[in-house]
Amino acid sequence: MNTLSYHTYFDKVYGCFLGKCIGGTAGGPAEGRKELLDYPLDESLLHKALPNDDLDLQIMWLELVEDYGFAIDARDMAKAFYDKVPYGPGEYAVFEKNYARGIYPPLSGRFNNRYYKNGMGCPIRSEIWACLFPGDAALCEKYARMDGSLDHEKDSIDAEVFLATVETNLFFTDDLRGTIDMAAARVPDGKLKNVLTDTMRYFDEGMDWKKARGFLLKHYGHADCTNMYENLGFTLIALLWGHGDFRETIRLGLACGYDTDCICASAASILGILRGADKLLDEDGMTDTGLCIAVQTRRHTGSIRDLARDVCAAGIAYSDAKTKITDVPTDETSLRSADAKPIPISPRVRTFTVQVEYDGDPIIAPGMPLHCTVRVHSHLKTAERVQITLCPPEGIRISPAALETTVGAEETVALSCVVTVADDCAVLSQQNHIAVEISGAFGVYTDIFGAIGCEVWQMYGPYLANNQELTHIPPHESYGRGFVIPEGVFFDDVVREYHLGGVADIDRAFVDESEPFVAIPDDGSAECVPEPVYVGEDLFDLAEKAPYEGPYVAYLKRRLYSPAARKVEIAVGHTAPFKLWINGTLIGTDAGTKWWTVENRHFHVTLKEGENVVILKCAKLSEHASYSLIYRIDGGSWRQYADLGTIL
Repeated sequence: MNTLSYHTYFDKVYGCFLGKCIGGTAGGPAEGRKELLDYPLDESLLHKALPNDDLDLQIMWLELVEDYGFAIDARDMAKAFYDKVPYGPGEYAVFEKNYARGIYPPLSGRFNNRYYKNGMGCPIRSEIWACLFPGDAALCEKYARMDGSLDHEKDSIDAEVFLATVETNLFFTDDLRGTIDMAAARVPDGKLKNVLTDTMRYFDEGMDWKKARGFLLKHYGHADCTNMYENLGFTLIALLWGHGDFRETIRLGLACGYDTDCICASAASILGILRGADKLLDEDGMTDTGLCIAVQTRRHTGSIRDLARDVCAAGIAYSDAKTKITDVPTDETSLRSADAKPIPISPRVRTFTVQVEYDGDPIIAPGMPLHCTVRVHSHLKTAERVQITLCPPEGIRISPAALETTVGAEETVALSCVVTVADDCAVLSQQNHIAVEISGAFGVYTDIFGAIGCEVWQMYGPYLANNQELTHIPPHESYGRGFVIPEGVFFDDVVREYHLGGVADIDRAFVDESEPFVAIPDDGSAECVPEPVYVGEDLFDLAEKAPYEGPYVAYLKRRLYSPAARKVEIAVGHTAPFKLWINGTLIGTDAGTKWWTVENRHFHVTLKEGENVVILKCAKLSEHASYSLIYRIDGGSWRQYADLGTIL
């Protein structure tokens, strides 16, 4: 067992969160700038506090431990996150929509999270676990993995574990580089490990930090300023090339650009553990800037010192830790602030735990069943006869819907079932909560899980066009004379394009688009016969829905159901041109081709209660044409509506 004096423990925890607040504030104004920012450090940034989600969520985890003890799990974290976090950009928004639909960790971090799954949102939450479990890398990993699974997957979770491992071991060593080497060795082989080892190699070779930054962007860069790979590499640049100097470390983190608040906050918190608060305050001239918190919290003192005291009090309360804290103050007022709650001595008593495993994605559509397994774990001390009943919402069927069995103490029973859309379902909601009722002599325990209803579109098309209009040439006559050859263009180029390719013109009306455009006229052609298209995630590839190999235009129509009239912000992601009509009104168009993100364009509309007709006109120009439509609460909250549906 390691031993650590309370004075040293507190000094390092206080230093950690001083660094977190100071670094996050220094990097905050430049967050998102992706150019090289090689400027002198503005000293004033080191002595004020700005809101910082890097810190906010860690305070929330501390309070969760204070409320329930160390028996918390990912579901507890997920509920706290959903209930208390007021903002939701990026992966936060993905998690919140998944959670609202009954999709829980770890699936909440993986499903429908293509763009943000490897973001910095969870690596920045590592410090709390290191400070609660100093010297215990295994415990840090356990909680970091639960934490990261809310809104990320794989490498981002491993990145949080990596940082927590570095931080927890620095409570017992001053060897920063050796600690980084050791933590990196624990990272699974793959892209993340390559980022870490390459950055250390660049440093060992004496490479200029700017050149190292360029190599990291070349080999691991991502257009998203919050992507984890480049930013974790930049964090190592700040730490290694900063040579332990607090100000230079922050300056380098800021100079690298991209997710500068996360880079600076993570690097400065690591140095804060290494150096301790006494050195940061006395030798480096830092100040307790105070806390600037955006989440719901009971912390009112605004003191980073008080926060550190409360973290230490919680860490001391963990009786099974590998580290023994000595010389602990016996006076409760010296040990914790007035805002802190003593850690519950007895762990929370759970009756049952419900986990659901999906066979594939958690989505349903007409004629497309969802297979899943409901696992019920009993925490009761004796064997009990139980009745497990699954209760789907209106329009959804589940079979089998019940199981009567005996479950032993700390035993798990499983119910495999199939979820389907009923034949008489009028509205397929994207939010379908299936209640799990467990009843017996002990009473009734309830939980829910989700089955996401696909968006159901009707596709019209593909509508095909060529680069020449030759309808005036009879089929028994040579048609070459009918080609229009622009000046400076070879005849062969026009002919070969005519034979081998085609065009997709977003501005060409293949049907009557006169407003109000709420219906697609049936002219008797094969293109006007609608075919259902099911979209389970926000992102879909048009080429997969209509696999004709060549350019074309298609119309997708959806009868969108809204439970209430509401103002929405529609974020459209697209790689190919589109036009979008809502209830007959053209609300947006873009003729360009782009790299897909979840929000290439934004539009503001009001949805009616009940039926809203959505028509998306797509132009497939190359092998792929990707689109996504996200409906967010209008007003800047970033939270997405989870309860929309399709009228069947």
